[in-house]
Amino acid sequence: MSVLGLRRPPATAGVLVVLALVLGQWLHQQLPERAQSSRPFEEPVAVGGTAALRSGDLEVLSVDGARSVAPAGGATMVSPGVFVAVELAWTPRGESSDLTYAALRDNAGRVLPFFGTSGRSSVSCTGLMVDRPARCVAVVEADPRSVPGASVALAPLGLDERWDSMAVVELGVDASDVERWQEREEPLELPAPRELIRTEAS
Repeated sequence: MSVLGLRRPPATAGVLVVLALVLGQWLHQQLPERAQSSRPFEEPVAVGGTAALRSGDLEVLSVDGARSVAPAGGATMVSPGVFVAVELAWTPRGESSDLTYAALRDNAGRVLPFFGTSGRSSVSCTGLMVDRPARCVAVVEADPRSVPGASVALAPLGLDERWDSMAVVELGVDASDVERWQEREEPLELPAPRELIRTEAS
């Protein structure tokens, strides 16, 4: 009577396990980190330029500043620092949409978000009609020392800006601009939002 020897398991299973582990590690290294992958796509834009976002086009009309601002239909506000006002034209694409997120990115690397359509730091921008531009304004109160070299980020979704792209407006402001703004005696008049700024197409 012959004695049967113990059968060794096939080597194929062990090789597949090793390959799966190697492949998993490689994929982990290739995929972006969670913090990086959750950031919105940023579109840099300067004064006079237009940022093509996923839900609309954002044109930067002007950047100005002063120690006091006079919102349309509101009370004049005075700052111990300086107000920075960015006038914009927002043209929604596909459906009406708002710009509800704004943040000052100052020259110290800080990101200071601000929300709301009124107040000392606010963004007022509602695109009421698709493919027709609306006048908008973002105004932020800031430490004068933090403004030279700063930028303002703007996006349609205030609670979760990852679902759209984001415009990053390079203010193009230097120390002499800020000094001139601080010396301005008259309040800076802010334009009324939601007002169409171009002739409607027939």
